[in-house]
Amino acid sequence: MPSKKKTGGKSKAKIKLLNTLAAYALLVTGLVSLSLITRFVPALDVWFREGESMLYLLISIIFILGYLTNRLGPLTAIPSFVWAIFFGMAIQPALSVITHDLNSVRVVVELLAALVLFGGGIEVPFGNFKKWFGPIAVLALIGTVATAVIFSFILAYISPLLGLSIALPAAILLGGILSSTDPTAIIPSLKQLRFKRPFLKDLAVSESALNDVSGTILTRILLIAVTGAAATGFSGMAHIYLPLVQRSTLDALVMEAFIGVCLGIFGSMILNKWAEKELSTQGHAILDPALFISVPILMYALGGLFGGSGFLAAFVAGLLFDAQKPLKQVHHFFEQTIDGFVKPIIFVLLGAMVPLSLLLHTAKVGIVAALVFMFLIRPLVVFVSTLPWSVGSGTFGWRDLLFLSFVRETGVIPAVLIVIVASSGIVGASQIVALGMWVILLTLLIEPPLTPLVAKSLGLTED
Repeated sequence: MPSKKKTGGKSKAKIKLLNTLAAYALLVTGLVSLSLITRFVPALDVWFREGESMLYLLISIIFILGYLTNRLGPLTAIPSFVWAIFFGMAIQPALSVITHDLNSVRVVVELLAALVLFGGGIEVPFGNFKKWFGPIAVLALIGTVATAVIFSFILAYISPLLGLSIALPAAILLGGILSSTDPTAIIPSLKQLRFKRPFLKDLAVSESALNDVSGTILTRILLIAVTGAAATGFSGMAHIYLPLVQRSTLDALVMEAFIGVCLGIFGSMILNKWAEKELSTQGHAILDPALFISVPILMYALGGLFGGSGFLAAFVAGLLFDAQKPLKQVHHFFEQTIDGFVKPIIFVLLGAMVPLSLLLHTAKVGIVAALVFMFLIRPLVVFVSTLPWSVGSGTFGWRDLLFLSFVRETGVIPAVLIVIVASSGIVGASQIVALGMWVILLTLLIEPPLTPLVAKSLGLTED
């Protein structure tokens, strides 16, 4: 006679399977239905363009889609952010009312990105950040630049071989856009694993948080360089990259980072003073969403006013804010706001920006580029960047480095940067959107579901 424990285990497995099947059914049905309705009901396009009320309706639809993908996506093997991109593609005709004005979309996603980077700072324990600052800084700074340069050259080389003529500005900017990482989709998988060396998880998350900031700064510099070179003509990638290592450029970059850090410290002081007052008068912190939303946006705005990096300021404000046990509810609120609200909106908008015909036209190059990106460039950059800690001190073994190479998928910040660059009117903007979409999609589809298997196969986790 089977034991109650085995019977209960089977029942839970059946319930989990039924929930998974139901989630797939609802998501796929919703995708197909919305795609057919928005494409084959002629009156709908005119209807959505009539009056402000229809615009508000579209905005509410984006919010609802973000909510549904965030609730149902985790029940499937496909990350919720990928579902959000698919839904954005499904309702492209309707959302064209919003996405045709790329400057307005850029303003929205920049504000949302400031919140994302602030949340990334809160997510990283400052103690761990200081402890592993050496490899974090090398991976996030030198590794980011190396990734951008290598990817740009490879993309420019393989594209003609695969029948796609890509503009040099597009190849250069794509390198900067995709150089940052985002372990958001992998974090749920990491939480289910018990690592023999827990610092690996902390290092992956911490490095990604700083990497996002360096990726935004690098992309902005490359955008300025490409825009300036457009007037004189491009003589090759060296025409863009070599001036970036000049003393004047490096001095300006250091000053921009310095101002950003100072503003971030100022933002963290505001939050820490508020927290101290709450804890001293009441013994606990009362949730104050307005403060947590306004401070990162304020830091981003001040960065623009004073010539510093607003994204770096938002990140540092979150990093130096002490969101520990007394403020756990605040941390939980912001984590839920970012993952459940802000990021799905960004991915829905990104999906709505890519014409399906262009996505199919660039499929061959996009798929090959994504595979090269994941399985060649990322491991190469990780292994070379961490040589002082692998060969020198023996801190990292080859299994550790393989795992760190695998959990460096692209995500929300590259999506934001795609929108920003596309709104600049640069040559090859449509190629940037399409090829960037392929890399984001494939890294999110392949890496998060396989992360537990890779970690276990490398012997990094406990049973």
